[in-house]
Amino acid sequence: MLTPNFELDQTNEYLILKIKARFANINDTEMDVDGTQVTFYSSPYYLRLHLPGEVAETDSSSGFYDWDTSIFTFQLNKVNPGEHFPDLNLINKFLAPKKTPETIKPSIEVLKDTVQDDNKDDDDDDNNDGNEDIDCNFLQEPILDKNNICVKYGFGNQTQDGFNHFNREFFEIIEISGLDSMNFEQRKSSQGGTEFLDFCEDHYLADLMTEPDGFKDILNFKPFWYNTTSFTLNDSQKNILKSFGNKEYLLSKDDIKSTLLSLVDIVYAYCFCIRTNLGEENTESPWLINKLSSTLSWFRIFETFNETVIACIRRGVCYPLYRRWDLSILVLSDVRKVFENGCVCLLTCLLDIHELFNSSEPRYVLNQLYIKDYCIWIQQLKSTHFETIVKLFDKNKIVKKQVGFDLEVLEVAAMSVEEDVASLERAEKSNNIVSKLQKLQISSESSLDSDDDEEESAE
Repeated sequence: MLTPNFELDQTNEYLILKIKARFANINDTEMDVDGTQVTFYSSPYYLRLHLPGEVAETDSSSGFYDWDTSIFTFQLNKVNPGEHFPDLNLINKFLAPKKTPETIKPSIEVLKDTVQDDNKDDDDDDNNDGNEDIDCNFLQEPILDKNNICVKYGFGNQTQDGFNHFNREFFEIIEISGLDSMNFEQRKSSQGGTEFLDFCEDHYLADLMTEPDGFKDILNFKPFWYNTTSFTLNDSQKNILKSFGNKEYLLSKDDIKSTLLSLVDIVYAYCFCIRTNLGEENTESPWLINKLSSTLSWFRIFETFNETVIACIRRGVCYPLYRRWDLSILVLSDVRKVFENGCVCLLTCLLDIHELFNSSEPRYVLNQLYIKDYCIWIQQLKSTHFETIVKLFDKNKIVKKQVGFDLEVLEVAAMSVEEDVASLERAEKSNNIVSKLQKLQISSESSLDSDDDEEESAE
């Protein structure tokens, strides 16, 4: 059976369900409404939705099929008129039923609960579905139990020993050798050392002292996330989400934290790419996003928000074409705006990355390791998760000293050299003026002497 394309809308009184089913057998169409569950069948299509509120078929409900557009439109009454159904634009969120906490716990935890009730609260704290509130302080605290994620990577730190059978081609897109034997502290240390060697003082200072062509256009550009209208997903994006389906995630609180922080890192790389290309994408875009993201190039696991932002800026002054501090800071404002806009804007960014990586071998593996799960998971988060990230951007300001590379020392030295050069140029210019004045004076005196001689001859 095929899952048809569909979209949901609402008024105060009705839920509106539109289903595009071009090859549907109209005479064999069935619709069943049972509280929060709606089931549609019209061979070869089948759709079952689990809604956030109850609906019912009444005398005022309606349904019709438009032959021109091949779209079924059903108008179903809300059991509680005026109730707002949230997130109707996140369509794959309703493809799987909601599960109670008991049904999504691993069996080992259920057994532990039955044997030792005293540990129940501890178990609930350690594992959750992502709906637990995360505050600013927690996102700035180092991870305590580092053994839990020592050699793991991928979305939610859920992957281990996953690269034993990959060929060498894949290791062109990540910068780690011996990945399955490196813990996250070793990855962090190795990344810092590599960036120290890769940082090019000449490139950084050249961009600083001589503004690149078109750079003002980059700084003044307003990407799509500054659009004041509400964000919606297009049909192509909805199709991709539909193909992902839905699933539950059991992440520890620390894993939720590091996963949120890695989302900041990935979005930073995407925003940098979009801004510097003035909203366009090219064949280098997948490389740039992959390279700028510590998560995607080093499988980095972040402990604090500040650590994440510092890592973003370090790579922003190491690898792209434009390596300027003001650009890197401006991109942080872009990331803040994306999180402020909420889930649909984040989904738009992630789905675009997914499409870029799918067209760039072998980066599709990064979609399987990270991007696909992020697209599903962020739809399950509370809006407060995104609001907390926004607050952290507002509270924490990064300065050059934190980033390393002795940026301040380099800039002071460069400015001093520039001042010396300017002083020499001024001195040379002054000397030239004096020299010209001296020549002019000599020429003038010579002319006067010549006139005097003529006057004496005339006498």
